[in-house]
Amino acid sequence: MAFELFGEQGYEQVPVEAIAAAAGVSRATFFNYFPQKDLLLREIAQARAGRLKSILSEVRTGAAPPTLESVLALVLKLCRENARISFFSKKLIAETMFSQASRGILLPARDHAVEVLTESLNAVVGSSPKSRLFAETLFAVYLGTMFEWLLRDSVAENWLVDTMRDRLEPLFEALR
Repeated sequence: MAFELFGEQGYEQVPVEAIAAAAGVSRATFFNYFPQKDLLLREIAQARAGRLKSILSEVRTGAAPPTLESVLALVLKLCRENARISFFSKKLIAETMFSQASRGILLPARDHAVEVLTESLNAVVGSSPKSRLFAETLFAVYLGTMFEWLLRDSVAENWLVDTMRDRLEPLFEALR
């Protein structure tokens, strides 16, 4: 609910009373859970980091062994989901990502993603020290492309997914 309000009106413009009313709780109850309004961004950030872990766990729990195509498909799935939720506000997603970085949520999520990607790549191409470097590079391209997309005011509807695919496919091709 708060995410939608922030997306519609902007984070700074939404008073705590409006968030509490949308959630059907009193202002006091809101402050019992969130002593400061900005802690909501942390909650949103943790939910996004959890979603990243959930999507990446599909690689680990899939019926078939991972392939380069399945790893790429998961990254693009996350991009599609980010593009879908940007309906509310790309600015809010940017604020949330910066909040993740400044509050120490992004780094553990990145570490988990790199770990899962490294395991998946080892399963695809055989165990190699380069798998970790490749996984780190893949995540850096993902994060850089996400930030670029968030900073652009006007882009085509599929810009994020298409650009991510264009940037990652040569990396995956180098592993073949």
